[in-house]
Amino acid sequence: MNFVKVDRVHFHTFDSLRFLSFLLVFFRHSLIPEDSILHYFSKEGGIGVSFFFVLSGFLITYILILEKINNQGKIPLKKFFKRRILRIWPLYYAMVLFAMCTPFILNFFNVSYSNEGYQPKWFFTLTFLENYVMIFTKQLPNVAPLTVIWSLCIEEHFYIFWGLVFYFISLKNIPKLLFGCIIFSFVMQSVYEKHELNTLDLFTNIHYFAFGAIPAYLFVFKKNIIEKIGGIPAIFKYLYALGIIGIILMVANTNAIPDLKISSLLFSILFSVLILFTLGEKNVFKISDKSVLAKLGKYTYGLYLFHTIVIGLFIKLGTRVNLNWIEITLLSFVLTLIFSVLSYHLFEKQFLKFKN
Repeated sequence: MNFVKVDRVHFHTFDSLRFLSFLLVFFRHSLIPEDSILHYFSKEGGIGVSFFFVLSGFLITYILILEKINNQGKIPLKKFFKRRILRIWPLYYAMVLFAMCTPFILNFFNVSYSNEGYQPKWFFTLTFLENYVMIFTKQLPNVAPLTVIWSLCIEEHFYIFWGLVFYFISLKNIPKLLFGCIIFSFVMQSVYEKHELNTLDLFTNIHYFAFGAIPAYLFVFKKNIIEKIGGIPAIFKYLYALGIIGIILMVANTNAIPDLKISSLLFSILFSVLILFTLGEKNVFKISDKSVLAKLGKYTYGLYLFHTIVIGLFIKLGTRVNLNWIEITLLSFVLTLIFSVLSYHLFEKQFLKFKN
């Protein structure tokens, strides 16, 4: 294969989609009563996480393909892993340190805390293996934000696996890799279902990343397909995005698709096609980078890690000063956002400076 240098493209809309996915997770962990319309959006935070996986599959695959093309078929793994480490590890380990200190902090301020769930095994937490403890104990950790880090463990395992695979695989064999990962994932989901295990690892979620990788492959190697998709009027793409919201509400609030394997396949396809609709130069589904959603999406990583801590804090505070659920939810969101913005600019960006 001839390698012609390819310039990296900035993808609009992705930050906005990340933030909207986070909202599903946020509502899932909030105290939203059944008589509120938001309750319909709070049933399935896992769908929001699955979209994170699809987006990650697209972006990481796109980066690795470009690295392979621009380096004459070789991927500088040290550079790739270093950039992933600088983005994920600093805030992750800061939150783990906070989780370790949480019991002492609560005891100091004489605040009660729940003992529901298991006591974290810090070796597994520090080595991004907490998701396997959750699988085999069939419980969640008893301290925030460890209850949501299973998805970060999966992301970390994906970076390692995908980086190594792309280091050895030829570009022409990428479609075989993606097809194999999708089949493997659904076999593993069936195995986990038979043994009544939660699907909280890369084996049972890699299809999301593979479906995200499909539009990345098409964007680089199949420009004619991207151009044909670009010929679809934008109005249909916006209606498609609204349709996804409707399907999310249906799956989350009804028993229309009781089989989790089928619903995960459905959302993998829906999200993959939605990404395809954002690509190209005309008639794209687009949310401006200048929009509020895009600006908030910049802080999604912090929002994801901070929100359970803040929600828990205001739930406890609400019982003392008689806050209603709307006040608790709004205050939780605002404080989560403040923490995330401060964390990004004062802490995370200091490490991101070393990316280059």
